[in-house]
Amino acid sequence: MMRKGIGILALVCVLAGGLAAMDDGPAPATKAGYALLNLYVKSFQEMATRGSTGLDMENRLRTMAAEAKRALDAGEINLVFSSRYARILAVTKLVVTPDESKILVPVIDRELTEFLWAVTGEDAAAWYKAGGPSAIGMVANALAEEIINLQIYLDTLDKREAIRKKLDERISTPVK
Repeated sequence: MMRKGIGILALVCVLAGGLAAMDDGPAPATKAGYALLNLYVKSFQEMATRGSTGLDMENRLRTMAAEAKRALDAGEINLVFSSRYARILAVTKLVVTPDESKILVPVIDRELTEFLWAVTGEDAAAWYKAGGPSAIGMVANALAEEIINLQIYLDTLDKREAIRKKLDERISTPVK
């Protein structure tokens, strides 16, 4: 199950792999965010070409989490990006880390169901009905979608601030 999960996640990440590389000179405020996305995608590309174990993935996830924390502490990424990136790492860990004793099944099911619903709008029943490789495929699709969402978030960060300012002005202006 874990090998299939890693394989499916690797395939999705390879397909989404060009995303973070498509930007042409990110602003300094988003450069670290693009680098983190690249680190995630490249980890799966390397795993797909060289093969991997759960321990390899665990080490890679630790490295990505440490780099994200360093970037947040240095002000190179904001809290929105940091929390959404951390969620990608957590979901990935839940999918690829073996739980032979099935102790974490309720936690894994709850977290993956919430992630699927939040990112794709998939009903919780779909996750339970799918099971096995289909369920992993659903999670891989949601992870790819969230990578795309973070890419778009970084691409539009400067525009978001201007839009937010306009919205705040509209809300604070009394209606005539």
